[in-house]
Amino acid sequence: MPHFIHESCVGCTLCAKNCPTEAIYGESKKLFLIQPELCIDCGICGNVCPVACITDQFGLVVPKLKVAEKPKAIVIEEGCTGCEACMEVCPVDAIIKTAPDPEDASFGVFGVCRVIPEKCIGCELCYKVCPWDTIEMASSEKATGSYRVGGFISRMPTS
Repeated sequence: MPHFIHESCVGCTLCAKNCPTEAIYGESKKLFLIQPELCIDCGICGNVCPVACITDQFGLVVPKLKVAEKPKAIVIEEGCTGCEACMEVCPVDAIIKTAPDPEDASFGVFGVCRVIPEKCIGCELCYKVCPWDTIEMASSEKATGSYRVGGFISRMPTS
């Protein structure tokens, strides 16, 4: 379910200018709309909204946050298989694949994926599709939501 812009929208255009999939449209100083089929639920529109009129798929107001301060994707290379699922969904091409390194077994036979932090917008699509749970979202270079088990990454229990 996509994000939603409420009637309190002032038409500032910031949401449309920052949307990575161009899902938002409208006229300046009028109510903007989100095309549900293009919305990827990244929340960037709400993060930049000055009047807090955008809600997420759960009906909660998206908090104001500078795009540069959003948690970025981090690939835990020890568990990455290089399957490229993350690369395929990234709307801004912020993920690249390294060439396999025969000298380094941790890079696997097919290489691993890496995130270009300057390009990452923090949309979490790669995190959601990674079949090996080797992508985290973190505000720093440090991985924070996972722990290593035998060289692989497991999600911390949430309860």
